[in-house]
Amino acid sequence: MAEYYYFASTLPMLTMGKELPITYAEFMEKAREQLSRKDYRDLEKAVFSSSSDSAGSSIVREWQEYSEKISRMMNAVRAEKLGFDGYQMASGGEKMLEDKVRSIVEDMDPLQGERAVLGMYFDFLSTREGGSPFSSRALMIYALKLQLIERSSSFSPEKGLEEFDRLYKDIETDIFR
Repeated sequence: MAEYYYFASTLPMLTMGKELPITYAEFMEKAREQLSRKDYRDLEKAVFSSSSDSAGSSIVREWQEYSEKISRMMNAVRAEKLGFDGYQMASGGEKMLEDKVRSIVEDMDPLQGERAVLGMYFDFLSTREGGSPFSSRALMIYALKLQLIERSSSFSPEKGLEEFDRLYKDIETDIFR
């Protein structure tokens, strides 16, 4: 596994809830210059989405499994809340995780819930940072965490209200035609 001492040491520290020190696009541009082709291709697979791509890196596979598990849990709690049968938690006895997901769905508004889930993802990745902070694995974790912060910082109540008003007006227009 390659070590990227200079590149990794120049990256700013990431903290959830703080301002973005660098954008994901800027990070990837710098990474393209510093990483080997293979490591860069692997880094491109470290994305915040439910990608069906089979990831070559174990950390990306762990990330995908964890995010899918959280999604399944949230769907099960939402279905239960709406009275649908047939949805199971199927978490393998992870009571603390189940309780956290249930709390997010039942006790938080959508914005708080989304930020709480992003925080869970950030914490999950933080627990995987052992080993060399200069490795390509550490850079993949950094890329994922950067995307989480970028997504979290993109939310704004004002933008949400604007979008709600726009959608409401579209519905109103359709109804009164």
